[in-house]
Amino acid sequence: MSEMPKVAVVDRSPDAKAISVVHSVRLEESDLALRLIEQSEKCVKLLSIDGKLEFMNCGGMKAMEIDDPSAIYGKFWWTLWPLNAQDMVRGVFDEAIGGTTSTFEATCATARGNPRRWSVNLKPICSMAGPVVSVLATSREIPFRTED
Repeated sequence: MSEMPKVAVVDRSPDAKAISVVHSVRLEESDLALRLIEQSEKCVKLLSIDGKLEFMNCGGMKAMEIDDPSAIYGKFWWTLWPLNAQDMVRGVFDEAIGGTTSTFEATCATARGNPRRWSVNLKPICSMAGPVVSVLATSREIPFRTED
């Protein structure tokens, strides 16, 4: 009985292709992720499990007109919103901690006091073991509606 020829298994999934490209330019996956986040004009934030702002990308700093990130890092994210929106923002954060992806729109002035309307998406980030370990919050400026 002849032996079956060995066949190389090639993973053609999008993830495998992306990892292959990352390695070809000598980047680690985490380096590429950070560089992609830094290129985004959206405001990308990482929130701790208790709701503190741990990271904001450069695009977010620019959009929010923040000159000194140390002024916002470590603060509860909802406290950076106007008082009349804080309970709602806290509630949406709590939903994300519970594992639900959520979106909302709200008005929040920049650090320089310029009014802006934002579309915000919160996505829970889970560990390999399953529980939510942080929340990814992305926001982009949107036009004010006539009823605002």
